Amino acid sequence: MKIVIISGTPGTGKTTVSKEISRKIKAKVISLNDLVIQKDLFVKIDSNRETFVINEDRVIAYVLKLIESYVSEKIDFVLIEGHFSDIIPSNFIDSVIVLRCHPDELLRRLKKKGYNERKIIENIQSEILGNCVNYFINKNINIPLLEIDTTNITTKSLVSIMIEIITEEKNIDQYYVGRIDWLENLFHQNRLNEFFD
Repeated sequence: MKIVIISGTPGTGKTTVSKEISRKIKAKVISLNDLVIQKDLFVKIDSNRETFVINEDRVIAYVLKLIESYVSEKIDFVLIEGHFSDIIPSNFIDSVIVLRCHPDELLRRLKKKGYNERKIIENIQSEILGNCVNYFINKNINIPLLEIDTTNITTKSLVSIMIEIITEEKNIDQYYVGRIDWLENLFHQNRLNEFFD
């Protein structure tokens, strides 16, 4: 069984893409956000940030139990999607794909989702700083760590690319982390002050 993490800032396309991939290759999807809410795996609700504060130990225990059940079902692929998926222990991860999105497009997507101004800015800052990638870099994992820019790509194309990566490890060289740098991009455009005070 191959376990693939699909991470990224909210709005980069994780949930949509994971569902589409699961339909095409019959993968199981563990959506961490849904799991936290449905199974009450949170400590409290942070109303200022409009988010749940997760109980990390309980989330990990529940995910590992799910993985164990999928092993007995002889499932070929498990996709674990969520922006805090770096909490999954490294020995249960075969590869990581972080979805990225240009801050201008992310702003549009998060407004469409109805996020409040504070939550939008917080998530855009996180994307500019590459937090989701950095969390995995800091884990010192010795597995493929990839990132894909979803800014100008259709869901259909993204799904095709990701299925080839997941099932065949095709063209992974062009997606290794380090090619996407919104911080430098915005710095050279003298635009960082639009997103940071």
